[in-house]
Amino acid sequence: MEFSEISEKQVAKAIISEFSREFEDYIETDVIVVGAGPSGLIASKELAEKGVKTLLVESNNYLGGGFWIGGYLINKITLRAPAQRILNEIGVPYEEAEEGLYVANGPHACSKLIAAACDAGIKVLNTTKVDDVKAGSWLHMKSEGGSHWRWYFDGETVVEESGRVVSEHSD
Repeated sequence: MEFSEISEKQVAKAIISEFSREFEDYIETDVIVVGAGPSGLIASKELAEKGVKTLLVESNNYLGGGFWIGGYLINKITLRAPAQRILNEIGVPYEEAEEGLYVANGPHACSKLIAAACDAGIKVLNTTKVDDVKAGSWLHMKSEGGSHWRWYFDGETVVEESGRVVSEHSD
């Protein structure tokens, strides 16, 4: 197989152009979820499936939080009933360890959950930490490289991964 002859300049231009287009489109968003661990991914997926324009902001360069490695730094995760329904929905096999307790492969579950959230239509802004927020107006963010900026958006609600509403816009 022979790859196309593409320069680094073309690669950089394609990456920056697509990111800028998405970034501009999501300045007008309905909900911003802060934190892309399992709870943030599930919340984002559920919202996007209902037609809510959802931006997921994560401070790490990867999504999933500790979901990748599960408990005790072993790549098995546990879920309590009825949470196994989420694994059914995203197509992850699991075993019932005992009544009401289920065990699954962490990397498999995490990758499928990320894919399901993206397939539902969420957009992700990672390596970005939210320092302050005012829904319906702005988020003050800091990138991994130390750049600071305010994201001005028309979103009505900002939600932490834990499910706590951080800020709601009201007229």
